Amino acid sequence: MRKIALPLAIIAVALPFLAASPAQAQATRTWVSGTGNDMNPCSRTAPCKTFAGALANNKTAAGGEVNCLDPGGFDTVSITFSVTISCEAGTAGVLATSGAVGIFIDAGASGVVTLRGLDIDGQGTGGVGIFLNSAKAVHIEKSTIRNFRSGFVPAGIVTGGSGTAFMYLADTVISDNSTGMALTTTSGGFKIVSLKNVTIAGSTFDGVNAVSTNVFVNVTDSIISGNGRDGVVTNAPATVNVDRSTLANNTGAALNAAAGGSTIRASGNNIYNNTNGISIGGGAFVQSDGVNKHGNSNGGVAPNTALAQY
Repeated sequence: MRKIALPLAIIAVALPFLAASPAQAQATRTWVSGTGNDMNPCSRTAPCKTFAGALANNKTAAGGEVNCLDPGGFDTVSITFSVTISCEAGTAGVLATSGAVGIFIDAGASGVVTLRGLDIDGQGTGGVGIFLNSAKAVHIEKSTIRNFRSGFVPAGIVTGGSGTAFMYLADTVISDNSTGMALTTTSGGFKIVSLKNVTIAGSTFDGVNAVSTNVFVNVTDSIISGNGRDGVVTNAPATVNVDRSTLANNTGAALNAAAGGSTIRASGNNIYNNTNGISIGGGAFVQSDGVNKHGNSNGGVAPNTALAQY
């Protein structure tokens, strides 16, 4: 009888400590796999199935990173805190059809989000590839965003919401969308978008559309080609700087400063085979230096010039 009583006494002493044990800590690095399960803890040996599963239920710590163990389809996701999703090891598919948004970013004024190595595909019926609603900064690297052509504002990338946010794109292809990038902001903030080594091609409408005021766009070493309307257009008093890039075979203008008060500065670009090389609306300003321009149907500058240095 004494042999049973002693273990029972030990258990009785230990129970309060067991009950007070903290919950499992959030991981700074989690994993997804094409063969994973979202009921798993998203560890390397027990990965999750989707990006949403890795970010849910406090599995990934704020400021942490989600990696892909192998190729897979990892579904759409809403991001509400600072995080990196990096999948350079293989094809990380995000399929968003029927008007859906592939990746919705609402990380708040201090959130920093990095997306790397993703293949975001709307299959022709998706709404938006990446929608930036709020963040301090968003980095998009070595990714493809394609086939978003359905919904209210179909585009590869859309910015919106109030507050200031920076978006940086590098080594990325945005192709075959309704609009490549539709850049807007509401009162109380700016959207500053920088592109380096980015290809925007095959849009039904514009490659880059600065839709509202307080939008600033910087394009360097990039290709904007084969879009169904303008390569770059300012439809509000926005500012666009284009440097050392190729703008070719766009059905409208390579550069269209359409709105009064808007500014486009271009330096060292190749502007070939567009309907208009540069189009300038009343009250807009275009400054262009060191441009190679050939084969544009209406020559270098469209007839509706207002104020230009060309």
